[in-house]
Amino acid sequence: MGRMKLALALVIFAVVFVASAGRVATDSVGMAAGRVYASPDGVSASWEQGGGTDDHVIYSLASYPGSPTVYAGLWGDGVYRSPSGSNSWSFTSLMAPLQIASLAIDPASPANVVYAGAIGSGVLRSDNGFDSWTYTTGLAGQDVWSLAVTSTADPIYAYAGAGGGIYISTDGTRWDLAGGTEIGTDKFYALAVDPQDSRTAYVGTKEKGVYKTTDGGIGWTPRGLSSMTVRALALQPGDGEIVYAGTQSHGIFKSTDGGASWPVNGLVGYDVLAIAINPRKPEFVYAATFGSGVWASQDGGHNWHEMAGLVDGAGLVYSLTLFTPEGEDDCQVLYAGTIDGVWARTVTSLFTLNLPLVHKGWLAGQ
Repeated sequence: MGRMKLALALVIFAVVFVASAGRVATDSVGMAAGRVYASPDGVSASWEQGGGTDDHVIYSLASYPGSPTVYAGLWGDGVYRSPSGSNSWSFTSLMAPLQIASLAIDPASPANVVYAGAIGSGVLRSDNGFDSWTYTTGLAGQDVWSLAVTSTADPIYAYAGAGGGIYISTDGTRWDLAGGTEIGTDKFYALAVDPQDSRTAYVGTKEKGVYKTTDGGIGWTPRGLSSMTVRALALQPGDGEIVYAGTQSHGIFKSTDGGASWPVNGLVGYDVLAIAINPRKPEFVYAATFGSGVWASQDGGHNWHEMAGLVDGAGLVYSLTLFTPEGEDDCQVLYAGTIDGVWARTVTSLFTLNLPLVHKGWLAGQ
C-alpha cells in the first residue's frame, strides 16, 4: 500500500509539472524520493538504479578525474558517496537534515578534498573524502546554490554563489564577498571557471541570464540570455570560450565566443538543470531536464536525442556527472540525480548501442 501511495504521488507531481510547462520550483524541492542510475550510450540502452539512495531527492552530483569517489548531495539528507564508479551508495559522515544544493571537488587533491554547499548552512569541507567534515567561515547561515573550485588556484581558489553575491576563497577555509550584488538577484544557480585562468568565471542567475568576471569576481558584466533563469553552466574542456548554458523553459544554449553571442539553442521549451561534457570527445554533451529525462548530443549541441529509460519520477532530473573509471580509455559512467534517486549508465564516445558484459556486472556492483 505504501509503494502504491508513493507511485501515485509521483505521478500526480509529474502531471503538475507537465501542466505548468515544466517550470521548476526554484526555492524548494517538491518530493522526497530519489535514486542514482547507469547504462550504455545509445537510444535503446537502459538505465540501472543504484542502491542505497532509495526515497531521496538527489539535488547535486560531483566527480573528477583522479577521484575514486562520486558524491551525491541529497535534499535534506546530507552527502552520499559511491566508490570507484560503482552504482552502490552509502552515507558519509555529513548527514541529515542538510539540504545539499552544490558539490565541488578540489582538482589539486581530487582523492581527498570535497566541498558541500548547503541551504542555510554555508560551505562544509572534507579533507579525507567523506570521513569527516568541517564548516568553513564567511558563509555561515547562507544558502549556497553553486560552488566551483578552480584548476589553477592562483589567485582564486574557489567561488561560491550565495546570499545575493559571489564569494571567493583563496585557501578553501575562509570566504569573502567579492562582488555580484549589482546583478540584482538572490540566487546564483551555476558557476563555471576558465581552467586556464582562475580570475575568469561565469555565473548563471535567477532571471538575469549569464554574467562573466575577468578580475576574480569583483566586477561582473552581462553576457546574454538576459531575463532568463540559468540553472546550469559548463565550459568545454580545453576551450574556455565555448560555454553551454541550461535554462528554465528555454532549453540549452551554446556560445563559442565567451558568451558574447549564443547562436546555438536546443531542447527549446525544456527546463535544463544540468550539463555534462565528455572530456575526451567534447562534441558529446549531455543535458538533464526536469520532466523529460536526460538527452544527448553528439554534434556539440546542434541536435539532441533522448536517452530513454528514466520512468516515473526518475524523469525529473536535477543533476548530472560523468565519471571515468580507472583504466578506461573510452568508457564513462553517466550518473543522473533525480527526485527518484540516482540512476547510472555507461556511455562511450563511439556511440555504440552495446558494451561488453563486464561493464554491466561492474555497474551492478558485482
